[in-house]
Amino acid sequence: MLNTGWRFTDSRQYHAPAMSTESETRQADTQNSPFRCRAHGDFAGWLALSGGSLAISTYTSGKLVLISAHRGRVRFRTRRFPRPMGMALRGKRLALAVQKKLLLFHNRGAGAFTVVQEFPTGKVDTHDVAFGRRGIFFANTRFNCIARAAPGKRFLRNWLPQFVPRSANKDHCHLNGLGMKAGRPAMVTAFCATDQPGGWRKTDRFTKGVLMSVAENRIVADGLCMPHSPRWHEGRWWLCDSGHGVLSVHDPHGERCEEFCALPGFTRGLCLVGQHALVGLSKMRDKHILRGAPLRLGKAKVMAGVALVDLQTSRQIGALEFVRGGREVYEVVFLPGVARPDVVS
Repeated sequence: MLNTGWRFTDSRQYHAPAMSTESETRQADTQNSPFRCRAHGDFAGWLALSGGSLAISTYTSGKLVLISAHRGRVRFRTRRFPRPMGMALRGKRLALAVQKKLLLFHNRGAGAFTVVQEFPTGKVDTHDVAFGRRGIFFANTRFNCIARAAPGKRFLRNWLPQFVPRSANKDHCHLNGLGMKAGRPAMVTAFCATDQPGGWRKTDRFTKGVLMSVAENRIVADGLCMPHSPRWHEGRWWLCDSGHGVLSVHDPHGERCEEFCALPGFTRGLCLVGQHALVGLSKMRDKHILRGAPLRLGKAKVMAGVALVDLQTSRQIGALEFVRGGREVYEVVFLPGVARPDVVS
């Protein structure tokens, strides 16, 4: 008998959906809205063969979505958290950023993650989270820095962009993405390079996004559109050129980011598993700072969910579409060896 709490959804062949209507686009996302999803293309088959499952944070709807596959269909369960954002996995430990806190979970067996420690951070607007040699690191967006969680302290500042004053205590550049390499913070993304409080809201956010090297404390690529999620994988840096709806790869020789695959949504949240990429897709809210992004969609509609990309062919081969109850994804984490995940606070 299946665990109580799991729900199933059909796996269907992937086709680019028709353009969404205005009423569909404006549908509000609420924490009380029931979640529904649909698998397309190779998504369910790939997940079944992967030997793992997924955790997806949908921060505007306050849900952590847990996805696995069974007999050709995807199944899901949701758990509620206040504004779930960045996540990271190391072994049996899972870190999750929620409103004013970092939560540390431990897999006690059979994929059941339970809270073993909390780090109160206050209002720092935590985005990406990562495990490193010295503990849990996170993108402290309000204080424009990479920080580290520490018992008894809100945070320990680890790195600050050279263009931001050390006294800054308001969001200047919207530093959001954190990429680790060899256990250390290595790359970050931000919407712009400015030394003014709230400058990222005033600067052209569609053309001023940057990728920065932590070790060199310099910009290594610019001209991005609201970038997120830098990740090191098989000798290259990957990231989301979010406003363009693109999965990109960094070319260190040309100091630029090249489009790898255009996808049907605002790309944010990236997990690379072997020769595949799982890329979070979001719809945008009306009258929001991110609204109006120049997504490269062709004839496809904007989709919320997760795209499955083949890194050998540069093609999207499947997707998990959020039909209801989730319009914005922040992070996607692969849980290897976990067949039926659950997260208990």
